[in-house]
Amino acid sequence: FDIDHAMICRRGGFVIQRHNELRDLEADLLSNVCNDVEVEPVLQPITGETLNRGANRAQDARLDIHARGFWERQRSAFFDVRVCHLNADSYREQNPEQIYRQHEMEKKRLYADRILEVEQGTFTPLVFSSHGGMGTECKIYHKRLVELLSTKKGESYANTMQWVRSKVSFALIRSALLCLRGSRSIRRTYDTNNIDIAVDNVTARLT
Repeated sequence: FDIDHAMICRRGGFVIQRHNELRDLEADLLSNVCNDVEVEPVLQPITGETLNRGANRAQDARLDIHARGFWERQRSAFFDVRVCHLNADSYREQNPEQIYRQHEMEKKRLYADRILEVEQGTFTPLVFSSHGGMGTECKIYHKRLVELLSTKKGESYANTMQWVRSKVSFALIRSALLCLRGSRSIRRTYDTNNIDIAVDNVTARLT
């Protein structure tokens, strides 16, 4: 058990919590500048549309975030978050930009056609690294988000960008500490709903 293993180990649910913390943060930021912001929206069912090979065709498929009016006025925008650990053994032969691009293309293969053809919306993969880096499309997304936030709040673009980056960084730091220090041991739980207190007291001779 070393640092690199801690950042990718799924036991204990800390990797999922890291993803959810970033998802909820981005949804909260989007709610300041967009309408109809929703976490984990269910996609509309496919009704005969022709999709690319490898697309997610599940009837109950979900994405992480939906917001209306982000890229274009009144148009639905969908986002899906992924956090990768660049020091994982499987990425040993790749540089960071290649890793980000790989995850972006995988997300697009799964959802881009379905969002465009069925939802008539846009799809943006938000790829982060556990170290705090971002993929190209995630950077473009944050630039647009900062533009909207700075305009609405009347703050400078530079100050707003610094504020958003700080919130993302702290979210990643909190989740990294949880991955490193969180307990992965099995916790025993006890069901006290069906205990007969009177019988137990007699058995223990407490009455």
